[in-house]
Amino acid sequence: MPRIEGIRIRNFRVLRDITLGKLWNLQKTEPLTPMTAVIGKNGVGKSSLFDAFGFLADCLKSGVEEACDLRGRGGFERIRAQGQKGPIEFEVYYKEDGNARPITYELAVDEDSTGRPYVQKERLRQRRKGQK
Repeated sequence: MPRIEGIRIRNFRVLRDITLGKLWNLQKTEPLTPMTAVIGKNGVGKSSLFDAFGFLADCLKSGVEEACDLRGRGGFERIRAQGQKGPIEFEVYYKEDGNARPITYELAVDEDSTGRPYVQKERLRQRRKGQK
């Protein structure tokens, strides 16, 4: 069963730079467990964390420009962390099953000179067999 072992999010809503679990460059960190609880005070980013997954899905399904406007997000400027410049960035580290080689998906979304969002960077990579 596919499993997300870690995620990094930068400049998305209130999430300026968070890392949860294991990433390709943080191999000594513990991966997320199959059941992970997210708790915290109001306004600290719980809903933003879950919307980040929805935003990624919407980007892949409908494109970044439409994803910024879907589900009441209000456009790129409303979803980029307040006061921040630069792209909204995601890094998802997952495995297809327990013995599979890990896969990393990275996406960076920024706005062009006219204010339209675009994919600045997208990368999918998997370690080769035996690679550390």
